[in-house]
Amino acid sequence: IKKVERVEVTFPGEEYVLLAFRTAARTHKDAEALSVLDMILDNSTAGLINLNINQQQRARSAGSYPWKHNDYGAQYLWGIPKQDQDLAEVEALLLDQIERIKNGQFDESIIPAIVTDFKKSYKQRLEGNGPRVSLMRDSYLAFEKWEHTVGTLDRMAKLRKKDIVKVAKKYFKDGYVAGYRRDGQIDIPSIDKPPIDKIDIDPSRQSAFFSDVMALDFEEIEPNYVVPGKDYTELAYRSDVSLYHAQNPLNDLFSFSISIDVGSLTDSRLPIARELLDKAGTPRLSAEALKQKWYALGTDFSLSIGDQRTTLSISGLDENFAASLALLGELMRQPTTDAATLDELKNIILTKRADAQKDPRTIHQALYRYHRLGDQSYYRRVLSNEEVTTLELAELTDLLRGLLDYEQTLSYTGTLSVEELKSALDAQYTLPEALTATPQRQVLANNQPAETQIYFFDKETAQAQVRIEFGGISYSAYLEPPAELFNDYFYGGMAGIVFQEIREARALAYSVGALYIHGSEKNDYNLMIGAMGTQADKTPEAVGALVGLMDDMPVSQERFAAAQASVLNKYRTERLGFRQVLGSVRSWERKGVPIDPRPWRFEQIQNAQLEQVLEFHREHIAGKPKLISITGDKNKIDMEALGQHGKIIEVGIDEVFAF
Repeated sequence: IKKVERVEVTFPGEEYVLLAFRTAARTHKDAEALSVLDMILDNSTAGLINLNINQQQRARSAGSYPWKHNDYGAQYLWGIPKQDQDLAEVEALLLDQIERIKNGQFDESIIPAIVTDFKKSYKQRLEGNGPRVSLMRDSYLAFEKWEHTVGTLDRMAKLRKKDIVKVAKKYFKDGYVAGYRRDGQIDIPSIDKPPIDKIDIDPSRQSAFFSDVMALDFEEIEPNYVVPGKDYTELAYRSDVSLYHAQNPLNDLFSFSISIDVGSLTDSRLPIARELLDKAGTPRLSAEALKQKWYALGTDFSLSIGDQRTTLSISGLDENFAASLALLGELMRQPTTDAATLDELKNIILTKRADAQKDPRTIHQALYRYHRLGDQSYYRRVLSNEEVTTLELAELTDLLRGLLDYEQTLSYTGTLSVEELKSALDAQYTLPEALTATPQRQVLANNQPAETQIYFFDKETAQAQVRIEFGGISYSAYLEPPAELFNDYFYGGMAGIVFQEIREARALAYSVGALYIHGSEKNDYNLMIGAMGTQADKTPEAVGALVGLMDDMPVSQERFAAAQASVLNKYRTERLGFRQVLGSVRSWERKGVPIDPRPWRFEQIQNAQLEQVLEFHREHIAGKPKLISITGDKNKIDMEALGQHGKIIEVGIDEVFAF
């Protein structure tokens, strides 16, 4: 690539810039330097793009990522413009960060911080068998000697600033590919629906290879369960603060979270306050200096806002736990920014919202949430655009400061003992004498019509998105075993009834799935969900096929035996990693079930018969009125045929979004 090669596409919604430079193969001598260069550009916290573009809000969002292959590599840089920002300006901002590296305009101290980050990620990967196998597989596919693979971090640690500048000048010259995605209506080609004969699939048929594998002798693996007092410790740090502790037996990485039962249902300003926090510093540290401090510590910080729960999390090296905890407290107690930053953030939020109302995926998500929850759906209860524009800096920073004044639960996994953890908390985590009680949890009731409804959003797309939902039963621990068996029997991935009948036998969908989902807490409602993407003119037939399977599920003793074996094997072979223990314990507590509930479930599934799955299906699935939500082009859909599956109600943009 000797010059700039340009390509443009049109798509309704968010505009986008993507630049690509060709680099070296993944086993090339420059590979480590190129990996560090990518992190100097974008490490999610303190890279040049993070600080010079995202932090300063010079574009809506930007970043970079590498592709590493056997023959060549590539370095991608991407950016999303703000309202009325020219794509060429975003491209120039991205190229400027490359030029800074070529000119050596970066602090050399970021290189050891990046190496620490890579070491931390490497340790995290080795905590699970899947990533371990992935590392071996990638080494093999790269024709790389194992010694070379495991020596990557040592080679990276020897890099200096001059090495990074050298590869930047070598690979980032005048030749690159620039892709622009512009906002506009696309010309969707017409695709005729060909006649396709249904294929009769014999699920009992087996290949010789499969039969040989199944005939091998093996020793049955026994399930492994969580033991309170052994796998974790629960104690009262204070009367209004619960503390959970789990030991890390593998490495020196900690994870720590603060869970507060307050969310966007309690205060709809919280999601915007969270975005503002990302642009904030403290009286002692500017926003840029704070990001650099987090990165120097090797600590990841995040604040997530759910409907009814806020979680603050830090993770990193245990040697820096106390310093990280102190920095978290400093930021949350004294978030500091200015009105100009908030004003720019407001503009970005409004632009994101305008783009969301053009994006078919977001529209579809808003549609089925509205169908299920009405005005309680997320996109209906957010602040209006007018309310966003009138937000004041003080009210948002006060909201953030007050989060740690609520009753809370602390969870720690790491190498510190309980006593060492409590000592660090006493020294670095300051709380008021009395904490504010959190509000009572709200149970969001699902729409339960007397007959099937179809909410239809007319959107010119080649593919129609379909969502089928129904429920109404509150969470019950006794439904867990039959529901697990039903899910594997009915869906079960590519071997299940839904995929085989809808996609493989009839070619009615590009993607399809269906699951019975339990409420996340003991009073929450369970929900049956079916979803598929289908060619627009196949929509009525596809809906009819999925509804038909839900109401009249095929009965097969062989399929039940396979589903039962599959579920039992999951219990036998899946292990909760030490980092998963506390999250699972908290989930079981919220459902009001014993810890650990899996021994009872395993026994129930072992003793289950096909009739129990059929009974579950008859009682909770078959014949229930359904909420069918469809986003698609009505000009390509036989609406009369679709109406045979339920009453069609056309829904507009102002109904699903309350912006």
